[in-house]
Amino acid sequence: MRFLGLCLLLLTPMVATAGIGVFADVQGDTRIQRGEVYLAAAPGVDVEEDDIIETGDNASAQVEMQDGSMLKLGAASRLLLADYKFDSGGNVVSAGLEVLSGWLRFAVSKLRSNDSRYAITTPSMTIGIRGTEGVIEAYSARGGLFLEEGEVAVRAADAGSVPVRAGEYIERAPGQPFMRPAAVPPAFRARMPASMQPRMARRAHLLKQRGVPAQQIRHIQREDRERYLRQNPHLHQKFEQRFRAGAGNLPETREKQRRQQPMQQRDQPARRPRPNGAAPGRL
Repeated sequence: MRFLGLCLLLLTPMVATAGIGVFADVQGDTRIQRGEVYLAAAPGVDVEEDDIIETGDNASAQVEMQDGSMLKLGAASRLLLADYKFDSGGNVVSAGLEVLSGWLRFAVSKLRSNDSRYAITTPSMTIGIRGTEGVIEAYSARGGLFLEEGEVAVRAADAGSVPVRAGEYIERAPGQPFMRPAAVPPAFRARMPASMQPRMARRAHLLKQRGVPAQQIRHIQREDRERYLRQNPHLHQKFEQRFRAGAGNLPETREKQRRQQPMQQRDQPARRPRPNGAAPGRL
């Protein structure tokens, strides 16, 4: 019976964690922070809920989600896929993205239900979306939104809510009121990376393979955790919780625990396993 059970287990297909989207295009150094490791992004690699996507200098990455929405990160940008849930038909029930820094171009599919929620948050504002396209610039000192299609409500806890319509630009610094929506200023277009300027075209259908395994780059280190906490003070509690669970598995933590073990316990040789049925002391 044990042998039969083992055979059935081996014959059962292993189903990987379902991705919420896929990298349709990657240019330059782009990685994923997932759990306790950094993974290399590449076309065909899935993204999962709670991933952080990071692009390097002169890099860009386009992700196409299961609901048809498209997201594109510019150079030196970081995006947290904090929440992304679908119903059985593949329609978004709730989605919450955090643009930690840099540039994001978005083209969000129209929500099918009035109860569905889709929000993109930056250090200075939260954008409530129901099916629109635009470009976000997000830094700790300033954040801007240029809306190309549709209409959104932009809000902040200390600045109220402001409607923004197609063709308008709005900007805000943390702790300051929203500027009045207006035509996009030339300075914003001048700052926009070249990869962000053209509107997105779907590319996922061109992939030769989907579900490509992501190659591990390395484990996160203490300095990585400290960098996230330092650079995202508005999300300090969230990142404290994110990294607290994995702190015990960091290489430097394991080494510290090993050094703190009593010398006698640390130097004790490992016992050889006994054959099945052998009595203690009779190997």
